[in-house]
Amino acid sequence: MTALEKVQAKTFWSTHIEHCQASGQSQAAYCRQHDLCPKKFSYWKCKSTVKPIEHSGFSRIQVGEEPSPKSAIGLSLQFNDGTRLEGITPSNMRCIQPLLELLR
Repeated sequence: MTALEKVQAKTFWSTHIEHCQASGQSQAAYCRQHDLCPKKFSYWKCKSTVKPIEHSGFSRIQVGEEPSPKSAIGLSLQFNDGTRLEGITPSNMRCIQPLLELLR
């Protein structure tokens, strides 16, 4: 399917989805009335409601309400697998990059 055909298909199905919702008919009845394939209608309806996840390159962090005595000095990083780096300070910052690469 070419890029133009994709745009045309998206426009075609978006219009029918909007008209179906405005009509008050069931999806099956609307498809019968307009001679549309119900499976394709469902596919495009799902596709139009699912928003792609945009990755910003940032990770979500969680800040506790009160820092523990261990993490009060310097920065701490905890990875999804449970690995934790604590006590990151400006004086040891240059060691962190090689350590992070090693842990990946």
